[in-house]
Amino acid sequence: MNKLEPPPKGDLFYIEKIQAHERNEVVHILTDAFETNPVYASIFRPADLREGLTWLFGTALFLINRRQVWTKVVKERESGEIAGTFTLIPSGGAKRTFRDYLQTGIPGFISRFGLSVFCRMLGLESYNQKILAKAIRSKEYDYLSMVVVKEKYRRKGIGSFAIQSCLDEWLKTERHGHLLGLTTQLPENVSFYSRLGFEKMDEGEVSFSRKIHYYNCNMKYEP
Repeated sequence: MNKLEPPPKGDLFYIEKIQAHERNEVVHILTDAFETNPVYASIFRPADLREGLTWLFGTALFLINRRQVWTKVVKERESGEIAGTFTLIPSGGAKRTFRDYLQTGIPGFISRFGLSVFCRMLGLESYNQKILAKAIRSKEYDYLSMVVVKEKYRRKGIGSFAIQSCLDEWLKTERHGHLLGLTTQLPENVSFYSRLGFEKMDEGEVSFSRKIHYYNCNMKYEP
């Protein structure tokens, strides 16, 4: 008997925009995945890391998708379970107002973790955007972030399915002149994105401050 080819991922999984009631579940998936990321470990104390990441990703999903939904989830077709997630933000998208930030509970975060942690967190986001813009030689780029596959679904090709579907949709838009950029702090992710057509622009240790150093790779996708 001939060995059957596995069915296309689209027969088993599908992608759709995140729903408001799914945010908490996606926050837990992101927290589980990024809890071992050395960058975040440099911001929060070990005892506070998981709680801090939960707030961070909950806030990010709220702000990013406040007016238009940029985050998508990969779901198993049979069960409807969320297997993964990714966010693609167009240049100039996900605009935020002061009122939006007030709704995220920033005073409570500062009271719980301290003002210095809050400032480091904001500064790190700005720093990563700055070095990415320098690497790809453009301040105008679409940004791919928060790419995660739930642990039980890994090594099944779901990540490739998700990102390839994302790229196919992106190429159908009116944004052909734009670049798509991303950063990763995990060396093993570089080959994954390279296989999907991303170009490595630079990599190595970066210094956010005198005490915070970490590996970082900037990559771009250009049609």
